Amino acid sequence: TAAETSSATTAQQMPSLAPMLEKVMPSVVSINVEGSTTVNTPRMPRNFQQFFGDDSPFCQEGSPFQSSPFCQGGQGGNGGGQQQKFMALGSGVIIDADKGYVVTNNHVVDNATVIKVQLSDGRKFDAKMVGKDPRSDIALIQIQNPKNLTAIKMADSDALRVGD
Repeated sequence: TAAETSSATTAQQMPSLAPMLEKVMPSVVSINVEGSTTVNTPRMPRNFQQFFGDDSPFCQEGSPFQSSPFCQGGQGGNGGGQQQKFMALGSGVIIDADKGYVVTNNHVVDNATVIKVQLSDGRKFDAKMVGKDPRSDIALIQIQNPKNLTAIKMADSDALRVGD
């Protein structure tokens, strides 16, 4: 049919990304992060402080309200901070195979306590933060005990043209 012919012609004209992906995939990593951050607890209106203050029966041991944001940390919910755990997932690129350096986004690894890197071949490594720039949202992490890594080949930016 005409639609099949048009589709086949379009597919023949489109360049394949497969050769490029075969080259770069060993350098692309998945990053799994665990961490914690401080979040503000809600402020409690003054007329409720008598019920949820430090000495309130609602906040005593065994009370079902003891774990509420109003009672945690003995702050009575007056806007204090509370630690909250989180998990994050992102990607990165190996830029130095010998040293295990990986470039990623800062928002992926910010406040991380545990950083794990998985390669495209399935191998997993622990990693640590080396440096970060929150303003440009870039971070450098380092794979611990790197073995048989492949760094991405960078182009000469001076030789690039518009459209490359």
